[in-house]
Amino acid sequence: MSGIFDYIPIITVILFGTGLVGAMVYERARTKQSKEPEATT
Repeated sequence: MSGIFDYIPIITVILFGTGLVGAMVYERARTKQSKEPEATT
C-alpha cells in the first residue's frame, strides 16, 4: 500500500502542468474570442 505514496509527487507535477496548460489555452481562447475574428488557415 505504501507504493501509492511514491507516485504522489509525480501525480502532483502532472496535475499542476495540466492545469497550467489548460489555463493558458483558456486565456488564449478567451482573448482571441474578445478580439475581432481573424481568418485562420
